[in-house]
Amino acid sequence: MNLSFTKTEYHTKQDGVISEISSDSILGNYIVMEDSKAYQSKYAGWAMCNVSVGQEVKKGEEIAFTSDKTFHLEVTHNGQYLNPMYFVENGDDGKGTLPGTEGGIVIPEYSGSAMGDGSFGALITEAEKYLGYPYVWGGSNPNTSFDCSGFICWVYTQSGVHNLPRTTAQGIYNQCTPVSTENAQPGDFIFFTGTYDSVNPVSHIGIYVGNGQMLHAGDPISYANINSNYWQKHLYGFGRLL
Repeated sequence: MNLSFTKTEYHTKQDGVISEISSDSILGNYIVMEDSKAYQSKYAGWAMCNVSVGQEVKKGEEIAFTSDKTFHLEVTHNGQYLNPMYFVENGDDGKGTLPGTEGGIVIPEYSGSAMGDGSFGALITEAEKYLGYPYVWGGSNPNTSFDCSGFICWVYTQSGVHNLPRTTAQGIYNQCTPVSTENAQPGDFIFFTGTYDSVNPVSHIGIYVGNGQMLHAGDPISYANINSNYWQKHLYGFGRLL
């Protein structure tokens, strides 16, 4: 019998040193790499790795691989979470590299009617204030930190995008028009089920930011790859506010 094996390789995005190799119940296997400028990258979801703790690696070097088609990447700088999509393209946080843009990062405008008079830029500007905040059950503001729906309600309301009083992930879903995966736009919601023993079908929510990524109140608040095995297993659907 012939067996085929699809190999997805993990290549480093900068020079650095492997500082940790471990695993947990959410990310699975992960590798942490640090560079001389205090950028820290976490590559997760791999099956086999090619490196060891303390090893120096160069940009573009293969450090791990998996049979899955996707993997998880987190990037922080001096403890602050960065947008991993921008980092993959540019190798840094973009500060000062693109004159005329906030933080050097180009944020696309959102044209969907669900955003009201706001924009995707305003939404993400507000949301990124809380990157790295811990997940706190019942939390709904910066003083308490946030749970998933508390984060969403606060960000949409404070950004001026949409007045969204505090409710649950299910409560937000009930206010939305379902959107197909193919028609989902940045600024839409992405909903998940079964992430914990919830009485409602919808148990978790994030902000879809495009390119297979969401911004959500995990632990901590961060960007995440929605195509990972975990999130695809629990995907419920996309929605847009009425």
